[in-house]
Amino acid sequence: MNSILIVEDDEDMIDVISYALKNGGFTFDKAMAISEMWDKLSKNNFDLILLDIGLPDGSGIDALKMMKNKDIQIPVIILTARRTDIDKVLGLEMGADDYVTKPFNQYELVARIKAVLRRTGLDKTPAKIFKFNGKTVNLDSYSAVDENGNVIEFTNKEFELLKLFLSNPLKVFTREEILDKIWGLDFFGEFRTVDVHVSKIREKLGESVIKTVRGVGYKLGDFLNEDN
Repeated sequence: MNSILIVEDDEDMIDVISYALKNGGFTFDKAMAISEMWDKLSKNNFDLILLDIGLPDGSGIDALKMMKNKDIQIPVIILTARRTDIDKVLGLEMGADDYVTKPFNQYELVARIKAVLRRTGLDKTPAKIFKFNGKTVNLDSYSAVDENGNVIEFTNKEFELLKLFLSNPLKVFTREEILDKIWGLDFFGEFRTVDVHVSKIREKLGESVIKTVRGVGYKLGDFLNEDN
């Protein structure tokens, strides 16, 4: 399992990133300043750094320069809220491996992280590919295609729900468990929300992809797992 260091001073953004990393199967730690980043790097091993440009004690670009001078060989993805290309170009020139502009989609962030880890040979998690009736779901790239290679579109919650079943193929989930895991404890919606999302997934992948366990809830149907 890959370990990520989040260097970001906005607590709300840290929560968003942490949620994405947790769902992406990563372990992570956080630093809210460059000085704290150096402290974390001196004590722990990380496979990748998510580095914000604007930090309270300096610029992420300056931190990149220092990493280069210290010959610290850890992949870096820049996080920037600025719409201009200046920070992105400077960051890449200073040795960053990629950049993500805020606000970002959590699946895009995870996909970019995994792409960098694969490119640098540091990816410790195998791709997870599942096939069903000619359709293919790839948890590693957060994508799905039909038998003709056409993209199957999922909403964020639909994909999270599908991933929950794929990651726990033998478990039967109650509607309450699903609401807690996918929508969170603060969600005050109805169980009907789960039923609607299961129905949408069935429409896209086939009726038997998710089985109804009468009186209990739902479980994964007959997917074929192909670990690559």
